[in-house]
Amino acid sequence: MTKIFHQITIRTKIFFVYIAALIFTFAITVAFISIINQKYIEQEVRNAGEQTIRVLTENLNFIFDNVTQFSNLIYFDDNVQNALVSISQDYIEPDVHIEIEKSLSNIILSADYIASAFIFDKYFNSYSAYKSAPIYVDPNKIIQTNWFAQMKEANGNGFFIHKSENVLQFPNKENLNYISYIREIGNKENYDPIATLLITIEAAIFQDFFDKVTQSDTSQFFIMDDEYNFIIPPKNHELEYIEYGLENLNNDEVISIANNTAVIISQKIPHSEWTLFGSFQIDRMKMSLPLYLTIIGIMILNIFVAVLYSVEINRLIFNPLGRMALHMKLIEQGQFIEMPIKGNDNNNEINRLKQVFNHMAMSIKTLIMKVKEEEQLNAKSEINLIQAQINPHFLYNTLDAVSALALMEDHERCFQMVQALGQFYRNTLNSGQDFIMISQEIASISSYITILNIRYDDKIKFSYDIEEELKSQMILKLLLQPIVENAVYHGIKEKDGDGSIHIKIYRDEDEIIFIITDDGCGMEEDRIHQILNEKIQTGNSGFGIYSLIQRVKLYYNIENPVTIYSELDSGTEFIIKIPML
Repeated sequence: MTKIFHQITIRTKIFFVYIAALIFTFAITVAFISIINQKYIEQEVRNAGEQTIRVLTENLNFIFDNVTQFSNLIYFDDNVQNALVSISQDYIEPDVHIEIEKSLSNIILSADYIASAFIFDKYFNSYSAYKSAPIYVDPNKIIQTNWFAQMKEANGNGFFIHKSENVLQFPNKENLNYISYIREIGNKENYDPIATLLITIEAAIFQDFFDKVTQSDTSQFFIMDDEYNFIIPPKNHELEYIEYGLENLNNDEVISIANNTAVIISQKIPHSEWTLFGSFQIDRMKMSLPLYLTIIGIMILNIFVAVLYSVEINRLIFNPLGRMALHMKLIEQGQFIEMPIKGNDNNNEINRLKQVFNHMAMSIKTLIMKVKEEEQLNAKSEINLIQAQINPHFLYNTLDAVSALALMEDHERCFQMVQALGQFYRNTLNSGQDFIMISQEIASISSYITILNIRYDDKIKFSYDIEEELKSQMILKLLLQPIVENAVYHGIKEKDGDGSIHIKIYRDEDEIIFIITDDGCGMEEDRIHQILNEKIQTGNSGFGIYSLIQRVKLYYNIENPVTIYSELDSGTEFIIKIPML
């Protein structure tokens, strides 16, 4: 199979590879779109669920707020207050009983969702109003309940509980599910507790709210407390939710319940420690079927278009590429011939490719020429550097001076000259390394000036000012010595009397600035131009300023590193700028 594939033409290969790539791409695309679509469907269901839960929570909050407001009406009802305060024994006065139950009846009639309301006075006598009977009340259990202890710690604030811990019993509705609102009624005058208020709301009220929001069985709503117990269970699949693990239900989680996939949305209910949960079923197949049919149709259409497209590509691309291959072979042979471009259509990819090819060919040609020039320049700089390091004339003159001092038995000056000469060549040669520390370059210059001063009777005054942190900074070897040599032989030596040379080195952001000044005879602008462009030779050793500039350009990759300011009979200033290494 591999042998057959290698034997067919490249055009056929491209066609088959293109079709295979197209099918593979569509397979990946379908998988990717399916994942995206699944996430999209989940997000749509999640958004709808969040909106539904938000509406239900607002409705529940409305009910709880109203119950709280009704409890305030009872709490601050003067008739109820007077009736409860007047009770001094565990005997119920008829007038007191009538007055309290009248207020409770008004509450029952005012709110359809309140099933019953009870007041237990401080002797645990009960007063009630309710919509469905019978309801058996066991006031003796009140003091034993958890909610009674919680009420005592609530400081008069009300709270909701699940059922009533058997204080209320419904003989005809043994499995009746309901929630209760508990609040302690205090004396308005001194806040002493005088009674307990209990208001009930049947769970059917909440289920009616849930049914009004959604008319299908694809959504389930339920309320749980903070210990994952049902307050209001789901309408369907209650056992399945329990088997899944109520503590494992998290907001925005996708779960599988009763062979259906659903998104769980939850939100805390104000005025309670309860949470409203919504389970929203996801029907992916039904929602995704139009998308899959569209993808299949587009895939078939694209395969047909791909066949026509491949034929046209063969006609437009392969012939120009063949001609371009021939020109590449010419470049391999060293013939940099530009490809002819037909027309001026720059939007044509083949024409643009030819333009890039021609630009590349000319760039290579220019680069080769530039490399040759740099090799020549580098070779010349290396020769000049060797000449400067060896500097035979300087060495001969220095050795002659040493011989003369030895004959005159001037041992002190002879010793100083020999020591300075050794230090000079030690720093200059530097074991063949191209870079030395600034302190070493300054030491080399000091040795050089010492030798010249012994020869010329201390005619040259040398000083320098260097920032302390720069002394250990590495710089190109012989960066300053040629300029100092130029200042001596073309500045100070040619003027009458003594002369001075000063070097200042400091840092400016990421650059090191070298300023070398002398008070020699100076020079004219034409001479400065000639020095910078190698029109004349500078330096007694033959290592000119121009060669120094080329070395700096080569090593630091910068243009115009040296600036010269000079005035006749006043002196010269050289400025060198190089980057920090």
